[in-house]
Amino acid sequence: MNFKELSGYSIDQNTTCIQVSGEDSQKFLQGQFSNDITEVTDSVYQYSSYSTNQGKVIAIFRILKNNQGYLLLINKNVAKYFIERLSMYILMSKVKIEEQKDCMIYGILGKSAEAILLENTLKANEYIKNSENIILSNENKYVPAATIIEIKSSNSQSDELLKSDKNVDYNVNELIDNLLLLPRITMATKETYIPQVLNLEDLNGINYKKGCYTGQEIVARTHYLGKIKKKIFLLQHYEKDIDIGDKIHDVDGEVVGEIFTSTQKINDAFLSIGIIRLDSIDKNIYAKQTSLKII
Repeated sequence: MNFKELSGYSIDQNTTCIQVSGEDSQKFLQGQFSNDITEVTDSVYQYSSYSTNQGKVIAIFRILKNNQGYLLLINKNVAKYFIERLSMYILMSKVKIEEQKDCMIYGILGKSAEAILLENTLKANEYIKNSENIILSNENKYVPAATIIEIKSSNSQSDELLKSDKNVDYNVNELIDNLLLLPRITMATKETYIPQVLNLEDLNGINYKKGCYTGQEIVARTHYLGKIKKKIFLLQHYEKDIDIGDKIHDVDGEVVGEIFTSTQKINDAFLSIGIIRLDSIDKNIYAKQTSLKII
């Protein structure tokens, strides 16, 4: 599949916005997330994660500044649980956490995205805000084409960014997350793996110098003393029924991993993210007797 030839936009109905506000919001989030929240600026966002005390990831998200607080882009499936867990630690802090129900998120890929990036001189992990929308550069070394995320209110008028492109039948942002190896955590996959297994280290989503946060001891110990034996990989196959939790096995039937995300169809191919043992990535691997190709 040639991803460079893909172009168009789509609404991302599986991602939602969570606003964290209040005068203690920065200090509070610094003690909860894997990345250094102080490095988020009015023009630079970051990837980060929130974990249990045992270092198992509850959610992965993009985070940026917004309205005297922070805006998180997170998988809608786990958003309610994320808010419930995070809210347990507020205690006496002046912090408010709420889902923004009127938030609409679009993904734009290809030539029109390239033009927007050039016009606004946006580089990787940068974003701009105005009264109408928020535009994030979604570019990364893993993504072969220009791509952006647009956030706007459901009350907004017609969108000039979308007029010059076509509406495609797949979720653009989900495709880019797959290429980034940025897994969309669900209620079925929450609290199963530490951030390093889920590619947060490669995406600069972990800061090892920031100090204590929930799950930090396990995450830091793995970094300095341990070695992960599994990691996520993007898989291409031709079986639509492969789904979360399906076992990945080698030619001898030995289980070497599992499917971690729902399957996405792009043209005639299907994409999934799998967790695979590092000692098995050079083997022929299968799920439901279907051959899997690491890409």
